[in-house]
Amino acid sequence: MATRKKDFDLALVLKAAQRCKQEDGSISMEEFLRAYNELCRFFKLIGRIFGFVAKDLEDKISILEGYVDRNPDQYRTVQSMIDHEVSNNITKLRGRPPSGSRTLLRLHRALEFILAFMRRLGRSSDHDRTSYIASDVYKVTLAKYHPWIVQKMAVLAMYTLPARKDLIEMMCKQDYEEVLQLLIQVTTAAQPVYDITQKLYLDNDILNLP
Repeated sequence: MATRKKDFDLALVLKAAQRCKQEDGSISMEEFLRAYNELCRFFKLIGRIFGFVAKDLEDKISILEGYVDRNPDQYRTVQSMIDHEVSNNITKLRGRPPSGSRTLLRLHRALEFILAFMRRLGRSSDHDRTSYIASDVYKVTLAKYHPWIVQKMAVLAMYTLPARKDLIEMMCKQDYEEVLQLLIQVTTAAQPVYDITQKLYLDNDILNLP
């Protein structure tokens, strides 16, 4: 289905992000993927080059959903997935499908960009150019994992982004003032999810899976 303007639902992302971290500190795969399905709309709407990033993320979501469907016990949480794949020495699997750990790592890296961009967006003024915010954040997050030509194309595409208020009114289902509050709430809820996942990958020495 084509992504339309005003199609991005931050309230849905917030709800899934809040449910993602379980009481025992584990990260629910189902809620993580629910949030990410909506976040793909974000990538499609911020520029044409990120439409192709979104397609790559959608492919990875589909791979992880397949793992969850086939092996619900092993893939119920990020922790159980990593435990299972590390124990069975399959984290580096690059076949079809690649390992869940390798696949989720790509979503995790993109989440760093999303959270940093949303945080900066929430702190900026109505007339600040989101192109500068996006390019600055991109250079210290996702650009680390993209080849030179993709980096150049991404930065060029981001220069077309409008001022903050115009971008929010173009992208989001909620009204402008509500979005400003949701940006704070989403980053607050999702940052622990990112931090826990980062530590899991670091502790298991799989943060740099090829």
